[in-house]
Amino acid sequence: MKFGVFFLACTLGSLSANALPSPTLVTEAPQVISSRDLSLDTTIPDVLRLSELYGAPDNDFGCKSDRNPVIILHGLSANRDVDLNMLQQELNKRGYCTFSQTYGAWDLVAWIGGLRTMSDSAQDIAAFVKEVKDKTGADKVDIVGHSEGGVQAIYVPMTQEGISEIVEHIVALGPAIHGAKYFGFTDLWYIGGNVTRDIAKVVQDTLGCPACDDMMTGGAVYTVFKNADKIVQPGNKVTVIMSRSDKLVSPEVSIIDEPEATNVYVQDTCPDDSVGHAGLMWDTSVWRLIVNALEENNDPVWACEQGLPI
Repeated sequence: MKFGVFFLACTLGSLSANALPSPTLVTEAPQVISSRDLSLDTTIPDVLRLSELYGAPDNDFGCKSDRNPVIILHGLSANRDVDLNMLQQELNKRGYCTFSQTYGAWDLVAWIGGLRTMSDSAQDIAAFVKEVKDKTGADKVDIVGHSEGGVQAIYVPMTQEGISEIVEHIVALGPAIHGAKYFGFTDLWYIGGNVTRDIAKVVQDTLGCPACDDMMTGGAVYTVFKNADKIVQPGNKVTVIMSRSDKLVSPEVSIIDEPEATNVYVQDTCPDDSVGHAGLMWDTSVWRLIVNALEENNDPVWACEQGLPI
């Protein structure tokens, strides 16, 4: 555990799951709703009022549905209770059985996930994917991830034995597949060539976020993707959802140019939606794109929402 992670703990401590309510179990599948039923009764939260960011549903392995179980993966420095938790609630309403965990957290700050090396987190996620499949009795599972979670949704089936064959749909929101730019700061880390790049890695590791380095240009996960003959594994149906207004992970970093991957811009369907990287998790227009991807429904007609431009 690195000392520098205390800074992250102080910054993000208000997002502790202990401060959030715990919804009840989903023991029976609710009525299944098609993605063509476009009504949504969940609004985008005011990010200045953290009390509205409620916790995720409990993992109910007795949940029944005629659709694949959906595994939800949060982003960097988030957790299962604060990131895609509102999407998870919405998917439950639509008849999906959903499951999530906090991965990649240091023991001392267990509510801040996604910090440890992504290879370590990938092993934990793979074990969770297998657990969900085994306990639910499903033939296949689907994975939806945001930011680092979107990267892991693609990286885990690619690198962890026995995962690609049990995953069907993968939906990645703003994943940094080709090297995170972090608002352009990564260019500065190369100002002195490999010397300053190596220093940047030491700094990030010391601050307790080796995963930050893994995703940037020259990082471990970036290198795995760069050297791969194929990123999308056989049998996996990948949808990458991006925003042209994303300044943290720009779309060219997210695109997977392979036949098995579908790359979707929010603005292709909702041209006035200027949603940013963080806003992808709360944007109900994005939720509709996610459901369409899970259901392989290409009907794009709905009333668009305005996502948060952050």
